[in-house]
Amino acid sequence: MLGAAWPRKASSRAAALVCALAFTAGTAASGEPSMLGKTAPPATTAALGRTAALDTNAVLGTTLPGRFTAAGFDRPGPLPARVVLARYARALARLKHPPALAFDYAVEQLGLRNMEQTHRVYRSGRSERDETLIVDGYPLPRPAIRIFANRTYRYDVRGIAPRAPAYRFVSGGSIPRGSSSFDYVFKTFALGSASFIVSEVVIDGSRFLPARIRFKIAGAGARGSGQLTYEAVDGYWVIRQALVDAHLSNGATAHERIAWSDYSFPSSLPASTFTPPRARALVPIAAEPLPTAVPDVQSEP
Repeated sequence: MLGAAWPRKASSRAAALVCALAFTAGTAASGEPSMLGKTAPPATTAALGRTAALDTNAVLGTTLPGRFTAAGFDRPGPLPARVVLARYARALARLKHPPALAFDYAVEQLGLRNMEQTHRVYRSGRSERDETLIVDGYPLPRPAIRIFANRTYRYDVRGIAPRAPAYRFVSGGSIPRGSSSFDYVFKTFALGSASFIVSEVVIDGSRFLPARIRFKIAGAGARGSGQLTYEAVDGYWVIRQALVDAHLSNGATAHERIAWSDYSFPSSLPASTFTPPRARALVPIAAEPLPTAVPDVQSEP
């Protein structure tokens, strides 16, 4: 049927329905691969004629994410801002947190003090074990271990992501992502004052969670800006990178980059993980990341 001419008395509605079926079956112009893995003959376009270019949204009275044309089904358009923000709020509310996790992070600081370190961290609830493994390129003979009994995880996206009504959101447009999706940019305006304020969030168009958070900092003798990057790892939404540039009150500048890797999510960690070692190795104590790079939030892990 698709390779033959249209019946002269076929109604516009019937023609549009056949167009929709042709798309479902994978028919495309110019012999492009179809959804069924076969190649539609170029002659199909000529046979369909002008009917193939009908807007099926208008004819069928439906709201589809794109348009069906002689060239096939084009890219779906971006969602309205209000829809994106509604999905964003739901995604944050439903976000699950692992019962336990472990990860590596590498920190580089320039300006205030120059250093490079690599750490391995284990967390369960508010308990944390931080092992310093490498300092300025030199592996330590024995890790420097610090145990924290009541430590907030400052990079938990649930505590950092801007939300209404604390923030006002203004759409900054969309960014194409792949062939059929978009990321969404929103400028954010805090309705109160704080030393850490989110200035922009880029919402992932697949998970509707923050993919990038840009922020501004002020106080404690420093002001500056930075960016946090998040992504999914084994079903959890986790931090991947933090960047910050700070200007200190004494005129100096400071830069920091932290990169997270090698995530794992065990169902639990043994209690001994958070038991202080009997004897400390005589190695340099790990320096805390710059206060400017660590958001001051009160989220519960």
